Amino acid sequence: MPEVYILIVDDMPKNLFALEKVLNNLDVIVIKASSGQEALGLTLQYDFALAILDVQMPEMDGYELANFLLGDPATCRIPIIFLTAAFTDEQHSFKGYERGAVDYIVKPFDQTIFLSKVRVFLELARYRISLEHTVEERTSALLEESNKLRLLIENTPDCIFNLDHEGNIIFINQLGANKAFIGTSVYQFFNQNNIALEKNALHKVFTENKIVEFESNMKLPWHEYSNFYNHRLVPIVRENITECIQISRDITHLKIADEARLKLVQAEANNQAKSKFLASMSHEIRTPMNAVLGYAQLMRREGSLTRQQKEYLDIIDRSGEHLLLLIDSVLDMAKIEAGQMKLTPVKTSFANILNDIERMFLLSTKKKGLKLNVNYSDDLPDWILIDANKVRQVLINLLGNALKFSDHGKIELRTGVFKRDKSKVWLYVEIEDNGCGIEAEKLSSIFNVFEQAESGAKQVGAGLGLAVSNEFAQLMGGSINVQSELSKGSIFRFEFIAELTLDEPKQEACQTVIGINLDHNEPPLVLVVEDEIDNLNMIGKMLSSVGFNIRLVTNGQDALNAISKEDLPSIIILDLKMQDMDGIEVAQHIRMQSKSHLIPILMISASPSPLNIERAINNGVNKFLCKPVREHLLFDEIKNLIHIDYIYADNEITIETDGQNHIPLNSNMLETLTLSMRLDLLKAIKSGYINTIEECVTKIESYNGSIGHKLRVITEKFDYATLIKLLESTIEQTHDPK
Repeated sequence: MPEVYILIVDDMPKNLFALEKVLNNLDVIVIKASSGQEALGLTLQYDFALAILDVQMPEMDGYELANFLLGDPATCRIPIIFLTAAFTDEQHSFKGYERGAVDYIVKPFDQTIFLSKVRVFLELARYRISLEHTVEERTSALLEESNKLRLLIENTPDCIFNLDHEGNIIFINQLGANKAFIGTSVYQFFNQNNIALEKNALHKVFTENKIVEFESNMKLPWHEYSNFYNHRLVPIVRENITECIQISRDITHLKIADEARLKLVQAEANNQAKSKFLASMSHEIRTPMNAVLGYAQLMRREGSLTRQQKEYLDIIDRSGEHLLLLIDSVLDMAKIEAGQMKLTPVKTSFANILNDIERMFLLSTKKKGLKLNVNYSDDLPDWILIDANKVRQVLINLLGNALKFSDHGKIELRTGVFKRDKSKVWLYVEIEDNGCGIEAEKLSSIFNVFEQAESGAKQVGAGLGLAVSNEFAQLMGGSINVQSELSKGSIFRFEFIAELTLDEPKQEACQTVIGINLDHNEPPLVLVVEDEIDNLNMIGKMLSSVGFNIRLVTNGQDALNAISKEDLPSIIILDLKMQDMDGIEVAQHIRMQSKSHLIPILMISASPSPLNIERAINNGVNKFLCKPVREHLLFDEIKNLIHIDYIYADNEITIETDGQNHIPLNSNMLETLTLSMRLDLLKAIKSGYINTIEECVTKIESYNGSIGHKLRVITEKFDYATLIKLLESTIEQTHDPK
């Protein structure tokens, strides 16, 4: 007799002991498991004839374990008996049978009946084992033992039919169906599309004496939740074949799992393809933009630029930033969809953010003939903890839309607090415009990705601003709502939650570097490694313009050769993506050489993904900057890495006078104006009304064209703090000359 194994699973050792003692009365090997995970591991070692599962277990209960067993082709044929003392109601009993169990036994149970049922499955297992080895020799014996076989097969989860050559049912192993369906056609369980499959299978069995296997839809009344089966048709071997056995196994759960697995694989492939494409596009855009914006920064250092040329540079800079904002919005949306977007809270003055936004949009609204009004509530907190960049981006997107779709009237920004507690504050920002408005039927879709209302479809944009802004608002525990009327305007309300903080962060001013304080030392040598010639030359000129010695190479091997043969550089600026050897490999070689392993490495890249940054830092890179590189950030990081001192430009505003010389506007110049002119201008600046400031400057231009010109350039740059300081210093010392 072959060895037969029974799996018993219970998290209570005393229950396992008691059940094993009962089963020891049978000729069987009992394998115990105290958890679902342990039981699954044992199925890899043993071919079980029966699994007796406790229902209530921690981590993985009996139902979940049954799902795993029935969902695995290697174990799906194991009969399962649920044994429980906790769940005795009919609902749980039905749930057990629904999970594929052959029996659901409630403790305490009659040992005699229990052992009788177990013996059935032991016999089934022994018979199955013997049948696999002696199927040809035992074919005739199977007919003689049909009564015994009937007892065994009535307890298998598979549906077994005995069919004649016309498909009529001679026998069914399902007790509740054998009497009702014997003598009827098996085709009744198939839909019209699958009847042909069953007919073809029967034809092959009876005419070619072959075993046939196929899959199809099938609906059995006694299997309510199953609709897909694997069918195996086996001929009964004798001189004239008149019957066959059809075993129909329910594989609905396997099909569902396969479909889900396929969808997951396809979704992952689509996400990877999209991420790869977006990363590539970001790199391809940032690389040339590094040269465009970099050379624009270099041109600002030229002393011979006219006012109009400076305005052209401002346009280049703004357009470049707009292009970067578009690609960042696409990448942000990709991160949001992948669940990778996170908040980075910092201590922030919300009023400062609003002031920056106001200064950013004042000139643009003025040029379109619009008024921009910003109103603060009195209860606005001084300092809050928020992701300032995301709040700023939402406000820029909303104000940018208001400006884009408005040609007259005003844009009003209102902000305040609508709720607060001891640690948090709920803020709102409302932006109202007199623009074209939004169609009522489009209001629900304007926050969808790549969608715009019909009124906005004629405008330039990717249709991502509102979608990204809405996602950011939700990340911050808030939302964006809109009210709009076509041809009259819109009101967007942005709400978010911030934590309160009393600490004021340290503010550092951004100064323009014009040289290096050498103290009689040689200028630091910077090795720049970049395979894009335009970017290489741009960075070289940016560094040399303030006094650095530079060495420029276009690939990783030349960089390593330069380090080994020439004077060691003070710092290495290294591009990440290069053709022959990427920046990571170059950094690895530099760190492995004793001569150069301590040289600071500053990596720049147009592909600033978290993975690239982590790889760079793990391979010896000291700092990672994203292209396009801003010169003040580049100089700051160099200063942090090699500890040098810069010479900074005078903080006073310098204005072009004769096309070549820049003369600072100082208090002596302002003192030539009348006191009333200075007072009126000071009052206008402090009030914040740009039209009044414009009137004062125009009046001063008619009085003194040179000073008026200087004042106009300062006011157009919104450097009101410097101007207030100069005006107040002259007013304190001067009396009205009249």
